[in-house]
Amino acid sequence: MNDWHPSHSGDWTALSTMLTGHGGGIGEYAASYVTDLAPGPVLNGRVSADIRLTERWGTGAGLVCRADRDWTFVAFYTAPQVTAGTATTVARIGVFREGMLTPVAQLSEPVVLARGYNHFSLEFFSGRVRGEIRTGERTYELLANCPHVPFPGYAGLVRLYSAGVLAKSVVVERTQLPFVAPAVAEPGGREFVYDVFLCHSKEDAVEVGRIAAALAEKGISYWLDSEQISFGDFVTQKIDAGLQASHFVIPCISKNLTKGGWTKNEYGAILNAEFSGDSSRVAVPLMLAGAEVGDIPMTLRDKRRVSRTNKVEFEEFVSFLRSH
Repeated sequence: MNDWHPSHSGDWTALSTMLTGHGGGIGEYAASYVTDLAPGPVLNGRVSADIRLTERWGTGAGLVCRADRDWTFVAFYTAPQVTAGTATTVARIGVFREGMLTPVAQLSEPVVLARGYNHFSLEFFSGRVRGEIRTGERTYELLANCPHVPFPGYAGLVRLYSAGVLAKSVVVERTQLPFVAPAVAEPGGREFVYDVFLCHSKEDAVEVGRIAAALAEKGISYWLDSEQISFGDFVTQKIDAGLQASHFVIPCISKNLTKGGWTKNEYGAILNAEFSGDSSRVAVPLMLAGAEVGDIPMTLRDKRRVSRTNKVEFEEFVSFLRSH
């Protein structure tokens, strides 16, 4: 199939201007997917296609991103649902991990697909995902925080319940720009893209990744270097852009924090602004597991801090972030 990689070669066929899929599929949902290898793995980007289901009811199809070849991917798709004896079609965002589906979000209203082609798009940036279906008469939109698959992967199409699908005008794009409208306003009218900027030592990357996932599940948007900085990027420019776009800078305190050269520059710039009377951005120290008071840099010791291991305190901190 040229640059397309199907989960099973018999499930998909490439024609001159479209991809088709009929029958087949594996697992509980009789699922099958195909990914475009030409753009290479994509961390942040967009995939779109015009999709037609041969049967509008009782079947499902959509788009995938950050997919590998072993049944792990993020999906935005339609699926059948029976409520109070009435069959409807719904739009969902879900995560497949080695074939096991974890639902993430579902649109509250049913989706009425057009008889012909419907335009599907799936945007993914950092831990956020946005799916859209344009039917010609309506546009349906579903947003979710989805940090479950934070690594780069391929983009493509998915079928469920052995659906018959025709797809054309498939486009996969990379992007360095967030797509979700910012929710936090800076004094003076400017809006922030991220609630928090996670500043940490590379030795603490695993623990900080778990914290990012916990924040995203609570609806807190974040900037994290491993998700925002790609090969070939100018690191200083990316960090500066992240700081400018973030409301709170979170130095993740551990014995490793002061070992890295970047970390002090990251939170130091915000502290200097605070000391000068600019409170639009605020630094809040976050104590990692095993961190002690002596690990806190002197310039941060007067700051009220939060402990990751204190569940009550951490939940209070999340509530604070939501309210600001």
